[in-house]
Amino acid sequence: MVDRRRYCYVSGLSLGIPALEELCAQGRPPGLVVSYPAELAHRSGYTDYEAVTRRHDLPHLRAADLDSDEVRDALTAHDVSLLIVAGWSRPAPERLLTALPLGGVGLHPAPLPVGRGRAPIPWTILRDMRASAVTLFHLDRPADTGDIIDQVRFDVEPDVTATGLYDRVARCQTELLVRRIDDLLAGTAPRRPQRGHVSVWPRRRPSDGRVDFTASGRDVDRLVRALAAPYPGAFAMFGGARITLCGGALAEGPVGEAPGGVVAVGPGRVWGVTCGDGTVFVPDAIRVDEGVRADPTSLAMFRPGAFFDEPSPHTPAAARPLPVPGQAPDPESLLRT
Repeated sequence: MVDRRRYCYVSGLSLGIPALEELCAQGRPPGLVVSYPAELAHRSGYTDYEAVTRRHDLPHLRAADLDSDEVRDALTAHDVSLLIVAGWSRPAPERLLTALPLGGVGLHPAPLPVGRGRAPIPWTILRDMRASAVTLFHLDRPADTGDIIDQVRFDVEPDVTATGLYDRVARCQTELLVRRIDDLLAGTAPRRPQRGHVSVWPRRRPSDGRVDFTASGRDVDRLVRALAAPYPGAFAMFGGARITLCGGALAEGPVGEAPGGVVAVGPGRVWGVTCGDGTVFVPDAIRVDEGVRADPTSLAMFRPGAFFDEPSPHTPAAARPLPVPGQAPDPESLLRT
């Protein structure tokens, strides 16, 4: 049997938990787990790995940065030959990878070479993709350019949320690692250079989640779905309060009110917001400022005839609409962010 204590599993995100659990169940536990410390709990998808590492009696190190003496010392102490990165915000440092006999591999939730870069799960929804993949690849420089080991492809449903896509990615990561772990540990994992169209998806910031209700309802709906949990959520301002749209859907049929206006769309105080094309987005859960999720009908502040605040004309450039990669900018359909 291949020495089970030759690899280090690196992930600070909840999408990395299913693969780690299954690897342990399959008799291939890592020799070391590295995850985020509690001070990084604000990052989207953060999870504490302490419970799972205790349950499987795995050495566990919390680290904010892989390029540290503490991490390097731990890799040496546990005789690690391979790094498996299954959810980390920064590239593994080159000097760490070159010091390991088997280097490192990573998992990326996009069909590389399409979708290199940051925030691939939200971008998959924002680009309205109908198919995607999770890619297992050799870590190299520049980031996300290494040879492909394997991919799992899947269809993307037209109404998918980030929550659902996140869960799907976690299952695909599990499938890939279970299928390839023996090859990885034996040093015989295949290498296929990345070929074809290359696209790099830019980083997204919290300000990129601001909704402009003069956009089409389809674009508003897409932004809300793309930023659903575990991401911060799309938001709009209402009377100076920050309203996070945790979920929702478009109502059937246009209403024809002014964009940003609150309208009644059904019994029981159900309301929605008119979008630029006359369609209405109906939230099913919201947060006010930093509060807990609430049923929109429980809040009396949203009465028909009221309006959401318009984005300021002095909004910083970094918070203005960005074109979706691979698509021509359309001023009437872009979301102000």
